Amino acid sequence: MRRREFLQATIAAPIVAARRGGGATLVDRGFARVTRIADGVFATIAEPRRGLQCYSNGGVIAGRDAVLIVEGHFQPEGAALEIEIARTVSRSPIRGVVDTHYHLDHTFGNAGYASQQIQVLAHHETERLMRSAYARLSEEARAAWLGPWEKRVAAARDRTDRARAAGDLEQMRWMGNAVDHATPAFPSEPLGPRDLPKTIDLGGLSVSIDARPGHSPTDLLIRVPDRGVVFTGDLFFNHAYPVVFDANVLAWRRVLDELAAFDKATQFIPGHGPIGGLNEIRENAAIMDGLRDHAELMMRAGVPVDEAERRYLVPHRFRGFEMLCWAFTVGGAMRNYYAALRSAQA
Repeated sequence: MRRREFLQATIAAPIVAARRGGGATLVDRGFARVTRIADGVFATIAEPRRGLQCYSNGGVIAGRDAVLIVEGHFQPEGAALEIEIARTVSRSPIRGVVDTHYHLDHTFGNAGYASQQIQVLAHHETERLMRSAYARLSEEARAAWLGPWEKRVAAARDRTDRARAAGDLEQMRWMGNAVDHATPAFPSEPLGPRDLPKTIDLGGLSVSIDARPGHSPTDLLIRVPDRGVVFTGDLFFNHAYPVVFDANVLAWRRVLDELAAFDKATQFIPGHGPIGGLNEIRENAAIMDGLRDHAELMMRAGVPVDEAERRYLVPHRFRGFEMLCWAFTVGGAMRNYYAALRSAQA
């Protein structure tokens, strides 16, 4: 099959069908599936169990005069998929790509954009935090960094604690390995306080970008108001426990209230998980409220934060939800809420 025929069969034909009927899958690469969710708006939903090229969700927004890509992804192959979709659905130039925040699963693929001279827009603190958090470590420094996590496994009280501690250690080792094998590419268009909120006119379709720190200090919320679509980055985890290791949980919870006030037909593209609506936003808020209630109860009882983390029980309604690892979700939430609540009491 010739290249043109292949593209027609695998990409162009489904796109035409999507324009006629809406909601059709344009491309399914296993590691990610791209779907047209509104006129000119395409969502890339990652399938991490089938490959980490994307790892996080993203998408493409195509106007008459320009195209904007959402998310840096984890590997350059994820960026390559977004570029392919952008150039398939539109002949207009790519205005740039927006990193929703600095975390490695949303930025390590930036090298794929840099190789094509595509501008990367991000919060102005993104580069500094990437350099700080993802510096490569010597073997000695790596051993010192992993030491406390290894001790937690050895000190586990029971099978449950041991499984959680082992999962945390595995995640830390994975992160170290990811940093060692990455070629970071930093944002070329930092967005500071004077730049935000920012509106980008793509020609008949406008995109609004604004800072909403919560999950991280660098979160950007990307809205397509005329299409009722919001790319939330990791401010929204659908059918998954929120990752809270460097969050401001109180600010994050306010962002969820803001999202819950949007029109009931709004489609939210989460950082991870399937596309959601208001019910799923409220579900995410309920998880965080439950974590806060537990933290407050433990604090009133004088329970140390590590013990509060150990005592948390996942509510029955959320037991089927994804959880990256215990330390980054429940543990992170306990540490964040303890610090925030103590500060409020001071």
